Formats: sequence, structure tokens, C-alpha cells
Amino acid sequence: MALSKKIVVFILLICLITRVYALSARPVDHDESIHAWMSYVLEKTGKYHYDPTYHGPLLYHIAALVFYLFGDSIFNGRMIIVAFTLIGVLFACLYERWMGRNVYIFLFVLLFSPSVLYYSRYMRNDMILVPCFIAAVYFYLRYAESSKPYFAWASALFLSLMVCAKENAYIYLFIFLTFPLIYGIYRDGFDYVKDKLFRWNKNKVLVLAGSIAVYVFVFAFFYTSAFRRPYGLYEGTFGAIDYWIKMHELRDHWEPIYYYTKIFLEYEFLSLGLFFGGAVIFIKKFLDSTESIKIKAKSVERSVRSKLGKVSRFEAFAFYWAVLSLIAYHVLNHKIPWLTVHMVVPMALLGSIYYKDCKLTRAALAIAMIATLVVAVHVTYIDYNNAWKEDLVYIQAQPSIVKLADRIIHLRKEGYSVLIYEPENDYWPLPWYLRHYTIAYSSHWIPGFDYVVTTIRALSQVKEHGYRVIGVYQGRPGWYYYLMKKY
Repeated sequence: MALSKKIVVFILLICLITRVYALSARPVDHDESIHAWMSYVLEKTGKYHYDPTYHGPLLYHIAALVFYLFGDSIFNGRMIIVAFTLIGVLFACLYERWMGRNVYIFLFVLLFSPSVLYYSRYMRNDMILVPCFIAAVYFYLRYAESSKPYFAWASALFLSLMVCAKENAYIYLFIFLTFPLIYGIYRDGFDYVKDKLFRWNKNKVLVLAGSIAVYVFVFAFFYTSAFRRPYGLYEGTFGAIDYWIKMHELRDHWEPIYYYTKIFLEYEFLSLGLFFGGAVIFIKKFLDSTESIKIKAKSVERSVRSKLGKVSRFEAFAFYWAVLSLIAYHVLNHKIPWLTVHMVVPMALLGSIYYKDCKLTRAALAIAMIATLVVAVHVTYIDYNNAWKEDLVYIQAQPSIVKLADRIIHLRKEGYSVLIYEPENDYWPLPWYLRHYTIAYSSHWIPGFDYVVTTIRALSQVKEHGYRVIGVYQGRPGWYYYLMKKY
């Protein structure tokens, strides 16, 4: 029996409150400021150029619209991610169709997982991908049950939105597209391949053509900026993949293969425990269902396939999603805390399916859930700036950068000229905070300004030009800006 509307509304209300509370309290960090700034420029000028360094166009186009309608604030920018999170939780509620009441365990993780909660209040693309994939999987499973074309088209829509959001959507796409083939062969042998390749009817043609049309239209619309830049089609496919393959080879943001282990143990111990418990049960169930396979005659095949039904499509997909995600993100050289969400969600899903079959007692689960809640509250609402000790927090801008921005604004209102001089243009998030004021930014020295903001890279040079330090501000851990005044 599906969850009642009142329960779903209550769950969504919890999700909304936990995401919106003190949403603007944390300073805009390096990446967020670039995302917000690019959206602001798009909203003001209509100009956008896809750069895989800053990920797909979806966030920028949605944010530009939101800024136009409601104002260009970081609260509004972060609310976009909150909205997608609500969509993900809503579709997760519909998983009750296959999980029963165990869906509550999965929903708890979506609501209070430290990584999911922290990054669903953060203006970046990862918590667009996760909710969209939850929705895409729901519609795929509904199509598998009913063969109704509109379910397939809806799934294609969410898959395309994912690819328009961030390049690691291609990992999701690989998982999504390969699973039906693998599961079909598992259930029906190679007859499945024959059926899909050589037996066509009007409905299958309609499903395939419609799905491709939906996917391509959404993809083309965003990557070409409403069909204004046709070359964006190449950039969003071969260009994006080529770029990230090169980043992998260059070991960009390289971390050892065990990097996520510490994060799991510190923050995601509940999902980790659920995953191990669920994986053991799934493997045992899978082996039990295949141990007596004997392909001798069609009658035997039918009985075997009936036995194989012990592992449902939903169970198999959860296991496949979790395992392939763990492999992919551990193999990739590029390892960042926010990528944790792409592993935590499928891990929790698999474990939640088998919760009642696990040896885990209710007391142990309750303790793990309470501990998870405490950790989530601490890192999200209390220690969110502590990039020194919190492994989940990364390159987080510090409150002093807001004070520097306020001081620069005050100087501009007083009529003084200000130059932000940084040889490598490492001055974010200042452009976002100063977006409403005329400020000069340069990677080369320009004389004649009343005040100069610089970093250690050019501090001695600016002093030689007759400026003295009147303020030091920490932009992010270990990175300082110096406000300097002409003698």
C-alpha cells in the first residue's frame, strides 16, 4: 500500500525545513561563487559558453531564470538544489511500491545523511544528478511493469537533465543503459537479446523514438543555449568526455583509492553498514537462485526462470547501481567530498531493501540513525566552515571574506578606486560578493588605484609600488587576501 498523502507531505516538509533553515548562513565558497557568478552574467547579458571545468549548462540556465524572477541572491541559487532534492525525496517515497515500509530507512538517509544534507544546501550540480536519477529509475521500473511509453519518455527526460547538469552523469547513463541487458540475459538467457533486437512492434518503436526525441531535445536545448550555439552539441558530448579523460590522466584532484573510506567511517557509517548487510543478503539470494540452473530443454528453462525470480529487477538494479558507483568513484583519480553522495544513495538503497532480513537489531539501527542525525546537524549547521577538521567540508570560504567584501563595498561607496590584483586570478568568491559594484580585476599590475587587494603571490610587488597592508583576511583555509592602501 502506497504511503498516504499526509505522510508524503510530512516527509517533504521535513526535507524543506532542514534544507532552508539558515540556508544563507554559510559563506559562498569558491565553486559556488563561480556557479552563481556565471548564472548572474547569463541573466544580465544572455551570454553563456559551456566549459566542462564548471560542468553542464542546466544549473546556470535555471539559476539565471530564478535570478531574473526572484533576485540574484545565494539563497535563491541554493534553493534550486533544494527544489531538486525535494523532487528526489518525492520519487523515493514512490519506491514503497517495491520496498514496502523499508522505504522509510532509505528516506531517512536522503533526509539526514551528512553528505546528502550538506550538499543539498550547496549551489553545485551533484544534488541535481541524484534526485533526477531516482526519478529516472522510478519511471524505468514503471515502464518495465506496464510497457506504457510515457513512462519511458519521462525516464529519458530525467536522464537528459542529468547529462545537462554534470559530466559524471555519463557514469549514471552507463549503469542505466547496461542494466536491462545484463538483467534480461540473467532472467531469460540470450533469448532476451533476440527478443529486443529482432522482435519489433509499434509500441517498441514508439518508445524508442519518443525517448530519443525527448533526450535529444532537452540536451540540445541546454547545451546550445536555446539553439543559439550549435557547436554546444559537440562540446557537451565528445568535448566533455575528452576533457575529463585528460583530467583523469593528469591526476587532477588526485587522492588515493581509499580516500572515501575515511569519509564513510566519519559521516556515512549508517549507509556503509546498510550496504554491507544488504550486499551479503543479495549475493546469497542471487547464488541460491542460480545454483540449480540446467539448460536442457525449454520446459527446464521455464522452471529455472521461475526460480530466478527470487531476485527482483528492483533488487538487482540497486545492487548494480551501488557496486558500479563504488568502483567508478574509487577508480577515478578525481576525488572530492561532494562525490560521496553518488555512492551513499545507492548504498543506502540496497541496504534498506533488505533491512528486515539483516541481523541488525532495531536498537543498533536506532543508535546508528541517532548518531547519523547528530553528525549531520553538527557538520551542516554548526561546523560548516571548518575545512581544517571536517573532511566533508572542502575549500570552504571563511567569514572573513565577507568582511573584506563589505569593506571594499564601503570604500567604493566613499568614492575610492579598488584593484583586485591576483597573478593567477585566484580571487573567488569576491566577484560574486562585489557583483553590484564596479571593481577592477587583473592578473597584471595596473597603477593608479587608491586601494589594492592581493595575495601572497604579489604582496612584495605591491609593497614596492608604495602600498602598505591595512587588513588581512582569510579567504579559505591557508589562503589570505591583503587589503593595501597607497601611502
